[in-house]
Amino acid sequence: MGRVVLMCIALAVLVVGCAPEPPATEPVARGRQLYRSMGCANCHEPNLFGQRLGPALDHIGTIAATRRPGLSAEEYIRQSILDPGAYVVPGYQDSMPRDLGRDLSPTDLDALVAYLLSLK
Repeated sequence: MGRVVLMCIALAVLVVGCAPEPPATEPVARGRQLYRSMGCANCHEPNLFGQRLGPALDHIGTIAATRRPGLSAEEYIRQSILDPGAYVVPGYQDSMPRDLGRDLSPTDLDALVAYLLSLK
């Protein structure tokens, strides 16, 4: 009987701990949620071997303004999401998914851009 109770408690903790958090309303927080839920970290953060498939985004809020002359940081980030092949960071392949813009509402796109701009 003790095992059954422990299993029920463990299952309850697992369900509560893994339940999706409600969508944030503040843009940067919502953007952070989208970054995580869309799996952006799978390519833009180091894997188990310390390698990345895509460029690091740790400081993209600062770096973005220097990537394409004539584009602001916000314009560059937005273009990189909507048209990822428009500019490919040297040393990386053009492997960003092409359907991100189609899958995001305008509000979520703005939130994701706001989050990435906050990474200084």
